[in-house]
Amino acid sequence: MKTKKINDITIYYRDEKYLKILDALENLKIEKVFKDDNRSKVSLFTFEGDKLVFKVPREKNSRKWQRFLSIFRGSESYREYIQAEKIHRAGLWTYKPILAFEKRKYGFVVDSYFICEYLLGETGSIKHLKVIESELDKIHQLGYLHGDSQLVNFIIDNKHVYLIDSKFSKNKYGKFGARYEYIYLEESCPREMDYEKKDIYYRGAKGLNSFLHIWGRIKKKLKNK
Repeated sequence: MKTKKINDITIYYRDEKYLKILDALENLKIEKVFKDDNRSKVSLFTFEGDKLVFKVPREKNSRKWQRFLSIFRGSESYREYIQAEKIHRAGLWTYKPILAFEKRKYGFVVDSYFICEYLLGETGSIKHLKVIESELDKIHQLGYLHGDSQLVNFIIDNKHVYLIDSKFSKNKYGKFGARYEYIYLEESCPREMDYEKKDIYYRGAKGLNSFLHIWGRIKKKLKNK
């Protein structure tokens, strides 16, 4: 990863040619919008023959707590770039990070976006469950966690299984962490999965998952009030 600084702007990139995107931003032709809401905008464009994905984490760019944390850990876009590099170094597959942009004011990140390679495979679904389970086992055997192990956070083609929207990290929790990821994967499936559900690790992970769901509903109610 290379870095370029211009006043209060920092750019992280992998190839000099992609810096030209910055000059062409206003004139980029968006070919498809995958998501456009208050949380984020994700769209597809082509640059010099390469199909690329443009991601703007709107919510995390604007939330006060996230801005405070950005003093220490950088923007969501920067972290996504770093996550992709970690996945590749671990010998696993994800999109190639192209460029991350962040703008700071008084040390806080106030704007950021991330550009990455567009993957042509199929979005994970129940028909891919076996191959996704195999990939999740591989991640755990290497000592890592996916971090958001829903079916849709895997892309499958004829050669590889790609991790996307991953909070990729070292597994500090052993079998407990692995069981939690299987519980999370199962919640994204239309049917029950067959995996170890009788040991203490599963019971502990299931208890934590139930608590987090309850706490999430409480926070939502408090926020609405």
